Amino acid sequence: MFPDKMTIDHLANQKLEIKEMIQLVYALSRFENDQATLHETETIILGSDVYGLTNDDMQIIRRLQSAVELVIRNDRPASLTVLNAINARVVKDESMAGGTLRTGTVKISGTHYVPPIPDEEQTRADIQQILTAPQTATAKALRMILYVIGHRLYWSGNKRTAFLFANYLMVQAGVGLVLVADSQVAAFNRLLTRYYDTADGDELMQWLYDNCVMRDSNQ
Repeated sequence: MFPDKMTIDHLANQKLEIKEMIQLVYALSRFENDQATLHETETIILGSDVYGLTNDDMQIIRRLQSAVELVIRNDRPASLTVLNAINARVVKDESMAGGTLRTGTVKISGTHYVPPIPDEEQTRADIQQILTAPQTATAKALRMILYVIGHRLYWSGNKRTAFLFANYLMVQAGVGLVLVADSQVAAFNRLLTRYYDTADGDELMQWLYDNCVMRDSNQ
């Protein structure tokens, strides 16, 4: 199930992520209802402020840019340590607990599901189990999205962190990218709520595979 949609070398996949950085940052910012347009996102990534945007909106973009750069440049094997490092960049100056697993209870709007407080050793083992499963790299990346979001591992930035870590896996394996486009966010949120309510992630995982896994248009 979930065969890789493309197979390129690591360097080529890094170049693909650089090429798609603006689109990826923009897509991830939608999870925070950031008000920057795609063009404004590009302006911020290129180093300029945008008149009319709040500082918070611009900082979300800059933090995501920093996290994407980590995904592109870091060659360390995927692990909880890398996942924590991504979260730390995503929520820098947004959360005092960035880069560390959640230590208290959280409630999720729109659902009665209450995720358990993460245990570090169990989380590390769960991640290792996903990474070593006899599945395609794409399947592992999608499973990791469901795991990070479903367990709400962090106080803040779980969706952004989950997708960035999934892209970290996909870049290392040379199997493309995954992102939820602006027009797909509502559908994603509906399926995510259903996942929380039922603990069955099959529908969400299939939807992500069918609609959100990218391939290089030149391939």
